[in-house]
Amino acid sequence: MTPLYTDKRRFSVFDPVLLIMAGFMVVQGFMGAGDIPILAGFGLAVFLAFTKHVRYDLYEDALVIRYWAPRKIIIPISDIVDVGAMRLPFGGPSVLVHRARGRVLAIMPKDQEGFLAQIKARLESEKQPPSPAAEDEPPRPRTRRRRPRRQRPS
Repeated sequence: MTPLYTDKRRFSVFDPVLLIMAGFMVVQGFMGAGDIPILAGFGLAVFLAFTKHVRYDLYEDALVIRYWAPRKIIIPISDIVDVGAMRLPFGGPSVLVHRARGRVLAIMPKDQEGFLAQIKARLESEKQPPSPAAEDEPPRPRTRRRRPRRQRPS
């Protein structure tokens, strides 16, 4: 299945800086600084591989976010509540994807306006008018499930 819209992640100055830092720590460790810089450098590289977005694919029914590592997040369109633009202090212009259950995901596509237009169009086409039977029923209040309290030892 081919995506309806594809966009890559916008370049950030922090991407090469963090990779250089990871490499510098590994080199320092091998030059006699010990094992901790080596572990910290490899840890930073693994962290970057699993947290840096590479590409955003918008399908008919889902938004797929791909990472450097063999990892991807699939967000169903029905799970997206709202999308909006925001300027992050160190990240620049970003798109905030508000998901169900209050989760928010910040992504940084190259073409922010085009991405927003495409995903809003998908959200609008996903919305369907409510059925007449659903209008007669009053809305049920949302309740949170609480964990039972732990008993303190006496």
